[in-house]
Amino acid sequence: MSERQVSEFDDQGYLFFPALFSPGEVAVLHQALPRILARQGPEVVREESDNRIAKLIFGLHTWSEPFRCLSRHPRLLLPARQLLRSDVHVYQARLNPKSGFSGGGWGWHQDFNQWQRLDGMRRPQALMVAVFLDDVNACNAPLMVIPGSHRRGHIPIPDGMEIDLVVVREMVAAGGIEPLLGAAGSVAFLSCLLVHASTANLSPWPRCLFYANYNSVENREIDWPRDPAHCGTDFTPLQPLGDDCLIAG
Repeated sequence: MSERQVSEFDDQGYLFFPALFSPGEVAVLHQALPRILARQGPEVVREESDNRIAKLIFGLHTWSEPFRCLSRHPRLLLPARQLLRSDVHVYQARLNPKSGFSGGGWGWHQDFNQWQRLDGMRRPQALMVAVFLDDVNACNAPLMVIPGSHRRGHIPIPDGMEIDLVVVREMVAAGGIEPLLGAAGSVAFLSCLLVHASTANLSPWPRCLFYANYNSVENREIDWPRDPAHCGTDFTPLQPLGDDCLIAG
């Protein structure tokens, strides 16, 4: 990333890169999805409206080879190092399928609040990297962000996730709302303090995102970590694979 891009991230709390991965690379990831979506176990969270449908699948970078490669891809890992100014490890990886007509929404929140509340992470020296596995348009529940909202710092919600709407209104008045729209293969880098949300998917088109959530290897004060699928505490610095790691061989 250029110095200008790093400065923009520091100011706005996110960066968006359309079509960072090619259709061929996205196809490799799609080939792995049927097995992932059929996964059973405590790392799978089901939709409240239909428990046959997966809402979140955690830890797939540890047992799905394409997503292991993706989590170590230089197009994700090297910018993550730049933005966090340190070596990184995968704190958490998850798939959010957002199935057509059934993918539930998420209220306005900061991911760091959940990491602090559930794992005892003390410092927000981490970021989320969202990889679009489907085309995302205005109709299939795009991720929405409030630019600059990370500068407010942590907004503690000790017993839940969603930020009070009075506070959200104030932040929107200052920064507006930006929906992240783009083709499959697009990537967003997001501060873990950036306030974001998404609606339920009322369209027939899926909106599948993979999140690689990187933490600085220096940010080791995690007081009561959950199981490794939800909270990785191997602080060995990740090394990037080759740029062709998704399609090599």
